[in-house]
Amino acid sequence: MEDVWGIGRRSAEKLGMLGIKTAADLRDMEPRRARQVLTVVGERIVYELRGLSCLPLDLAPAPRKTTAVTRSFGQPVMEWEAMREAVSAYATRATEKLRTEGLAAEALQVFMHTSPFRPGPSYSNACTVELRPATDDTFATIAAATAGARRIWRDGFAYSKAGVILAGLVPIAKVQPDLLNAADRARGARLMAAMDAINRTMGRDTLVPASTVGRAWRMRQEQRSPSYTTELADVPVVRA
Repeated sequence: MEDVWGIGRRSAEKLGMLGIKTAADLRDMEPRRARQVLTVVGERIVYELRGLSCLPLDLAPAPRKTTAVTRSFGQPVMEWEAMREAVSAYATRATEKLRTEGLAAEALQVFMHTSPFRPGPSYSNACTVELRPATDDTFATIAAATAGARRIWRDGFAYSKAGVILAGLVPIAKVQPDLLNAADRARGARLMAAMDAINRTMGRDTLVPASTVGRAWRMRQEQRSPSYTTELADVPVVRA
C-alpha cells in the first residue's frame, strides 16, 4: 500500500485496520470514507486511482528550461571592455541561479542591442554557444558568454542593453561526466561551493570573478526604492 503515491506508513496502517491492503482496495473505497480517514488527500487519491485527475496544473509546474539575466545599461556602452565586464557579470548571476536549483546548462545565448529610442545607428544581434558537457561552473559560462559576445560585437554602436540566457537546463546529478576532465570538474565544483558559501555568509558579491568588477555599465539606481529587508543601511532608524 505504501507504494501508492501519497500513502505513507501511518496512512497504510489506518487503511489496513479497515481491510484496505492493496491499491485496488483503495480504488474501490467509498471516496467520502477515504476523506474521513485520510482527509481530502485520501479522497483525491481514490479518484486518481480511478483515472480521474484531481491535481491542478499549477501544482505540477513544468521543469525550468531556461534562466536569464538581462539589464539595460546605466549609460550607453561603446567600449568592448565594458561589454565584456557586463556579460561576465550576467553569466555569473545566471549561473548562481542554476546552482541554487541543482541545475546545469547545455547552452548559453548572449545578446546585445542599441536603443530604438535614441538617435544614431542601430544594431541587434545574438549568439548561442553550446556547453559540453552541461555545466554549472561560473568560469565556464563566463568564457562562453565573452566568446559569444566577442563574435557579435561591432565597434561604433552605443549599446543600451545586453543579456545572458542559459538554456537546456538539466539536473546536475544527471550530467554525464567527461572522464578526460574529471579532476578539473571536481576542482571547479569545490571552488563554486566555496564561492557560494562565502557569498551566503559574508554578503552577495563578496567574492566575484575579476572580469565582473566594472561599474560604467551598471544600471542607474539613484531612484530605486530602499532595500528595507535586505540592506542594513536602508533599515529605518526610529529615535524616541
